[in-house]
Amino acid sequence: MTPEKQYAIPRGATVLVTGANGFIGSHVCNELLQLGFRVRGAVRDVERCMWLSKALESQNPKGGFVLVSLPDMEKEGAFDSLVEGVSAVIHVASPFSFSSNPESVIPSSVNVAINALKAANKSPSVKRFVFTSSAVAAALPKPNMSGIVVTADSWNTHSVGIAWREAPCHPQRAWHVYAASKVEAETAVWKFNYENIRRRYDLVINTVLPGTNFGKTLDVVNQGHPSTSSFIESLWNGTHLDRLASIPPQYFVDVQDTARLHVAGAVLPNVRNERIFAWADTFNFDTVLGILRKHFPEKNFVDNFHHYEETSTASELRSRASDLLRQLGRDGFVPLEQSVLLNIEDQNMA
Repeated sequence: MTPEKQYAIPRGATVLVTGANGFIGSHVCNELLQLGFRVRGAVRDVERCMWLSKALESQNPKGGFVLVSLPDMEKEGAFDSLVEGVSAVIHVASPFSFSSNPESVIPSSVNVAINALKAANKSPSVKRFVFTSSAVAAALPKPNMSGIVVTADSWNTHSVGIAWREAPCHPQRAWHVYAASKVEAETAVWKFNYENIRRRYDLVINTVLPGTNFGKTLDVVNQGHPSTSSFIESLWNGTHLDRLASIPPQYFVDVQDTARLHVAGAVLPNVRNERIFAWADTFNFDTVLGILRKHFPEKNFVDNFHHYEETSTASELRSRASDLLRQLGRDGFVPLEQSVLLNIEDQNMA
């Protein structure tokens, strides 16, 4: 564990977390509270998210969490009052759409990211800004293609080209539009940093690029199995298999490790202007099914259907992220087997 005196911001300082009610955001809030920080959790509707306060208070009796309203992230100045007095901003929230129209997705993603960053840049109390990007901002999964090495300088320009291409329309254009929105939002963050670093040399920016998130939901009653944690639920129930079959093998990460790496970007002094890759290891759904069969031999699962593997490598990036987790007192990444079991813990008890 990093000693308190070595944190980049004082323990007990307030951190703003946007998208606090989401799969990743709720765990970010919890990890911060457990380290002794105060958290200002921004959500669209405070009344509908009161469950989050109760869930976090049950795990953190000392308190320190408060919900704040952020109904329109694109509105100019929307973040200004929220960043007052905070020492760090962890910007997890992002407009989500699988529209195939780039004009309805990409500019909005960029605007929200820069809107949050501008507010942080204007507030002298803010010393750290962490932006949630995505694995697809660096590279698309390329199963069974050897020799591909992903580095901190890797960018998924392929999806950007397809997203903005007028014709012919790519059959998976919506997926590429989503990926392109992550590329363009993250590059806009780094561009803003470069253009303003002299004025705010004391503001450190880091980005986190999570792979496919599995693991335990903070509050399964109110959140269910959100985002990609639904993949494991589908395998458990044998549903939506066509959708799963269309998803290529790629890198996974346990959601709590994703949250911890966001915290690392906010509080560890040796993490400065980095792209942090939350990539624990590769997976395919056949491997996940093998884990489920091993632990639940009495239950019938679907036959294997995912007969190929992600073969790109990112050894240095994964090693760096694992080291950051150790600096926060962990043993490195949560392994796939443990993450899968955490993901279906409530299903097994049902």
